[in-house]
Amino acid sequence: MPEHQLTLLIPQSARDAHTQLLAALGTEANPAQWMTFMDTVTRLLPEVLSSGRPTKEVIQRCAIGQLGFTSWKAMIEAPTDHGGLGWNESGWKAWRRAWTLVQTYPWLRQEPLTSSEVNTIGLDCKRDGIRFPSSAGELEAIRQGRKDAQEARKAETAQALTRRAETAEKALQEASALARSVSDQLVQVQKQLTTALGQVAEQAEAIGTLKTQKSQAEGDRDFWKKKAQAQPKPAQPAQPQPQPKLQLGLWQRLKNWLFGSK
Repeated sequence: MPEHQLTLLIPQSARDAHTQLLAALGTEANPAQWMTFMDTVTRLLPEVLSSGRPTKEVIQRCAIGQLGFTSWKAMIEAPTDHGGLGWNESGWKAWRRAWTLVQTYPWLRQEPLTSSEVNTIGLDCKRDGIRFPSSAGELEAIRQGRKDAQEARKAETAQALTRRAETAEKALQEASALARSVSDQLVQVQKQLTTALGQVAEQAEAIGTLKTQKSQAEGDRDFWKKKAQAQPKPAQPAQPQPQPKLQLGLWQRLKNWLFGSK
């Protein structure tokens, strides 16, 4: 069946709903345009805003099914020239979350807030453990309080960074002084080491000289020792022969007689 004939089979009410939904999407020039779209959805397709997923019968009876779609998601993502909205499901989910807050807090309907801003307000309140603002003035007070707290945190952070910088500078100065002290000590140690090495060299030279002298003395000793051993031994003097005891007795007696000894 030709496309124009298929179009004729679609109820006029469904075609009008599609036209109104496209117009309600509008452009991003108006930050609150999404609320106009949600108003239009609420009026034309309240089924998609109810809790849970619409049944097959409900889809078939409303403009979604009459336009040839089996689900609201399919209609959202289908091209506009095929009866869809040429949009995306993630955008719809974000708008629906924000619309729930708008319905709970009607004052939001009068504010030029995007769906993202409305959702952010809800998330911030939940994170901070505070109730959702009940008016634009209260919202502004909350925002100002957050701004003041942020500036205070920045000031504290700046002070903390300054203290850390001062501490680091002090540590650097102490490290530099210690490095200079160690360097001076190293110079002194190097001088002492140079002196000690010189003394060691002198002592080594003295020890070498003493070893040479010792070796020479030992050589001289061995030379004279061998020379002494090579000399002939001197003759031993002759021992006097002992006189016969009888002869000695005679002389002794003669001596005694001559000198009157008894």
